[in-house]
Amino acid sequence: MDTLLAAIGSSAVAGFLRSSIYVYPLANAAHILGFAVLVGAIFALDARILGFARAIPLAEAARLLVPVAIGGLILALAAGVAIFSVKPKEYAENPVFLVKIGLIALAIVNALALRLRPAWWAALAGGPVGAGIKVSAVLSIAFWTGALLAGRLIAFFGY
Repeated sequence: MDTLLAAIGSSAVAGFLRSSIYVYPLANAAHILGFAVLVGAIFALDARILGFARAIPLAEAARLLVPVAIGGLILALAAGVAIFSVKPKEYAENPVFLVKIGLIALAIVNALALRLRPAWWAALAGGPVGAGIKVSAVLSIAFWTGALLAGRLIAFFGY
């Protein structure tokens, strides 16, 4: 693992980020923007699942918000990998960073598991939004909120 982390830290991307006074802050801004887009879209969809804005059909909300969330996730992940490359060993040893990564993984697994459930597709077709779908929405809010909080705490714990 140390060899992999050292290779990441000595990569051209890491060197470029360390050598520029502009690129590293821009990568951080892109990471925050990606998370804002992701979490904004997901929270809006989760709120619709939980019964807010019932006048908007769930299928229409999902059709708009899921691609936005995926775009935000891609931006956040790409920028996050770039930021990680600057000090990979320090991040990999930071327990709060590891919690953040774990919560992101749980949130993604939760979203994918939701899409595998027939009840999700039935709800999109206009059927009822069952308790299982609502639990998934609550878990989504909890996981993404936890990931955001952990992300902010990284700088204060061990880094």
